[in-house]
Amino acid sequence: QGKDLNETTEQDLCPLKNRVDSSLPAPPAQEETLVPGPLPTPFKINGLEDHATPGSAPNGGTKIPGNWQIKIRPTAAIATGSARHKPPAHGLTCPGGCSCDQVLPGSGLKMNCNNRNVSSLADLKPKLPNVQELFLRDNKIHSIRKSHFVDYKNLILLDLGNNNIATVENNTFKNLLDLRWLYMDSNYLDTLSREKFAGLQNLEYLN
Repeated sequence: QGKDLNETTEQDLCPLKNRVDSSLPAPPAQEETLVPGPLPTPFKINGLEDHATPGSAPNGGTKIPGNWQIKIRPTAAIATGSARHKPPAHGLTCPGGCSCDQVLPGSGLKMNCNNRNVSSLADLKPKLPNVQELFLRDNKIHSIRKSHFVDYKNLILLDLGNNNIATVENNTFKNLLDLRWLYMDSNYLDTLSREKFAGLQNLEYLN
C-alpha cells in the first residue's frame, strides 16, 4: 500500500537509518566545469508545508519538486550544455552522449548522462564496470526497475532528478548496497512505499 509523500517520514523509508549523524558531509559535487544546482527547499518552513508545483504528467498527476528531503543538503551539481566532455577513463567506451571519468585517481567511474534525452536506463550501452557516480538528471525517463541496476552494484551516488518518473518497481535499489546519495526530485512520484527503497542499507541522503 502506497503512502502520501506529505505523510512519509525518514523512518518509513529507511528504518535502519533513523540514527544517522546529521553532521554527515554534503554529497560530492561534479568537476569545476559544472555549475551547482539550486539548493533544496526544506519540507516545512515554520511549520508550513511547501506545496508541489503542478506539472503536465501524462496521467494527470503532479510533478513533485525537491521538497521531501530526508536531510537538507546541496543538490547534485547539474551539467551545463557547454560542459566539456572528457575522454573515457581506462580506455573504455562511454555510452553514447555521456561523458566518463574517474571519481578519483585509481577509484571508480563517474558517468555523466545529464540532459541527453535518455528514455530508459536500458539504453545506456555499453555497460561500464565499477561506476560509482551516475548522473541522469534532465532526461525523459518514465520508470525505473531492478533490472536497470544489475550492472551498477558499486554505485555511491545516483541522480535521477527532473525526469518523468512515475513508476518505481519494488526492490529497484536492492542491489545498490553501497548507495549513499539518491536524487529523485522533480518527478511524478505521488506515493512511496518502503518496498521501493528496500536494500538501501547505507543511504545517507534522499532528495
